[in-house]
Amino acid sequence: MSELESKIDQWLEEAQTLRDELAVKANLGVAEAKDELGKLDEQMEDLKSKGKQIANMAGDTAQELRIAAEMGIKSDSKEDLTTALELAGEEIKKGYERIKKLL
Repeated sequence: MSELESKIDQWLEEAQTLRDELAVKANLGVAEAKDELGKLDEQMEDLKSKGKQIANMAGDTAQELRIAAEMGIKSDSKEDLTTALELAGEEIKKGYERIKKLL
């Protein structure tokens, strides 16, 4: 085997090693994205459900705040609750955007 053939073999071997490493990382990234997507989907469904319940309360602030507390949202007023729900929605949206970047 010539020196050139040896170098080519070495380059190909190194390229294959890098490719294999990237393939593993890509698969892990996809798995991580799937896990994150599952968590975000649960959070989104909870927000949809609880948000609809809160919207249907038609001004019953005590009930709205109770539902918010069930969701882990600490709020002392309807304004706090609205802000917290907006923030929760934004966090879910940002999570989906992070997943999009992974893929």
